[in-house]
Amino acid sequence: MSKTIEKGINILTLFTEEKPSWRLDELAHETDIPKPTLLRFLKTFTELGVLKRPYIQSGGQLVLSDHYFLGHKLIELGAIAANSIEIRSLAIPHMKMLQQKFDLAVQLIVMDDTDGLYIEKIESLKPVLLYTRVGRRAPLYAGACSRIILSFQSEEKIQEVLQKTRKKYASGTPVTDEEIYELIEFGKNNGYAYSVSELEEGTISIAVPIFNSNREVEYSISIAGIDSLLPKEKVNGFLEGLWATAASISAELGYSLPYPYGV
Repeated sequence: MSKTIEKGINILTLFTEEKPSWRLDELAHETDIPKPTLLRFLKTFTELGVLKRPYIQSGGQLVLSDHYFLGHKLIELGAIAANSIEIRSLAIPHMKMLQQKFDLAVQLIVMDDTDGLYIEKIESLKPVLLYTRVGRRAPLYAGACSRIILSFQSEEKIQEVLQKTRKKYASGTPVTDEEIYELIEFGKNNGYAYSVSELEEGTISIAVPIFNSNREVEYSISIAGIDSLLPKEKVNGFLEGLWATAASISAELGYSLPYPYGV
């Protein structure tokens, strides 16, 4: 039974954007499955709506096409799968492990228009005053967690953010175009953002990007604490753990490429 299921799944994975339709003889050649067996697969898949075989005009008559396409049932299942991926519940176990590893606050943020929105937070066992809390916003140009998302956006999106009025939240908040461009370029090139007193005086944050199934960055994860806990010379000691966590979350979101930073 498991071999039969495996064969069926392998047939379905042949349908791609580059080749969305297949004939029986093409599938037989590609899979080395005998045509009678393959025809039974195709008949069952078609009856279940997993595949479809549309009617076409031929000689003034409607006849069944000899090409098979993915069917409506897969659209339905795909939508259910996409809706069932809830980033918070997916990320929380990873965030807890990260908090236990470093004993620092761990934050999850999502891009919302020109802001970053904090949607989950795991507190440190030694709580400190931080700007962040669930439901709070920060502009995409300020704070490591927001800015690492901005680092992976289009130039149009960056310009949209820069055209907004900028606020000086703390002594380290970048406010000029030059400062912000330099920081977002650093983030994309190095795979992380580092902020010192940008949203709250005396606090430091390190953030890394999370990639979704479309290979885009709309989420990020960060660790944060007071400046004595996250000095710049110790950043490398935190990055591998952050990247590994972001890689795991990205993979669960459907990101199919190797995570581009870290080992």
